[in-house]
Amino acid sequence: MAKIQNETDDAKVKVWTRQHKNVLKVLKEERIYKVKERYIRKKLENCADIYLDVYKWLRHESAKRMEISAEVKYPIWLSIEEELKLPAAEGMVFFELEIPRDQIMIFDMMKWDYIVNYLYLPKDRNDRKRFKEKLKKYNINVESEIYLENFYPRLKKEMTSSWKRLFDSEIELSDQKVAISWELREGWVVDYEYKD
Repeated sequence: MAKIQNETDDAKVKVWTRQHKNVLKVLKEERIYKVKERYIRKKLENCADIYLDVYKWLRHESAKRMEISAEVKYPIWLSIEEELKLPAAEGMVFFELEIPRDQIMIFDMMKWDYIVNYLYLPKDRNDRKRFKEKLKKYNINVESEIYLENFYPRLKKEMTSSWKRLFDSEIELSDQKVAISWELREGWVVDYEYKD
């Protein structure tokens, strides 16, 4: 294990992330790392457009709730529980970070799963049941088609409006939390491990 810098502050949250080895190089040279679209496309290949579309929504909505630099477009995913962090992998750097609380967003991972799969994000089970019954009336079998096909603009609006519940801490679908930051800074790195 190698250390860059150790910062402690009550207003910081300890998180973990696994990134490509080039992220460490960028942090050492530029002191800040921001995700670029080409990295997402390279990693996700054919699925990239799906993520880029919801990342655009996530960026827009997050900017209403926290300050994000104009040039930053894509999130960096973080684990807030050490036991749920991604395992070490070849060519990857595993970072332990302490990030100021106002620089991250924490939310229910299951709620994000609804969004990234183009599903209606319910308030509760009854709301989910209500929306499913509405889909039956329209004879819709694949819910994501509401978003992808653009045949049902009102249902699509209802669906995308429901996604704002991602930020509502009163609505919890699971107890598994995840965090995002819109950049990584060298000064946030407490420790890192690189695996060849």
